[in-house]
Amino acid sequence: MKPYGMPARSPRTGLFLLVAFSALLIMPCSVSGATPPPLPSLALSISNATLSGDEDLVVSAAWSRDASFYRPPRSIDVLIYSVSSGSLVAGYTIPGDDPTAADDTARHFRGTVPSSELPEGRLLLVVTDPVSGAEARALIDVTEPGPDYPAAQAKRYAETAFFAVAGVLLAVLVAALALLLRHP
Repeated sequence: MKPYGMPARSPRTGLFLLVAFSALLIMPCSVSGATPPPLPSLALSISNATLSGDEDLVVSAAWSRDASFYRPPRSIDVLIYSVSSGSLVAGYTIPGDDPTAADDTARHFRGTVPSSELPEGRLLLVVTDPVSGAEARALIDVTEPGPDYPAAQAKRYAETAFFAVAGVLLAVLVAALALLLRHP
């Protein structure tokens, strides 16, 4: 029953509005900016795919962009993973060439990874541009473990443990401060 003075609405109008609203929800809509810009190119070359104990790994990377809107990075990240276990073995940062150069469409990176800090076995070298996320990969074989590998690995574990303990202590201190400020 309709209230006094209100015009009657036909059931067709309600059905039409329901169908129109449903069609708007179902039809795909284009969203501008939904596609990320194309990634720059990151080409990787290494000095040798098989390392013995006395030679270091020379890593060279060339970053270039054609239609990418990403700015050139100042450095690239090199992460080395063990193929057998998938665990992170080492991480390095390699600085780029002169960042004041006028040409910002190409950048070159060159650095050395000491083989004395690498374990024996097959390793995956992943080079990543920290600005855009572009990456390149290469496999290397290390024939014998480096003499400094146990000490370098222990140092990495100690740094990780330090940051974990520091994070927990910071959380406890923030919670204690919040409790002190809440109670007068």
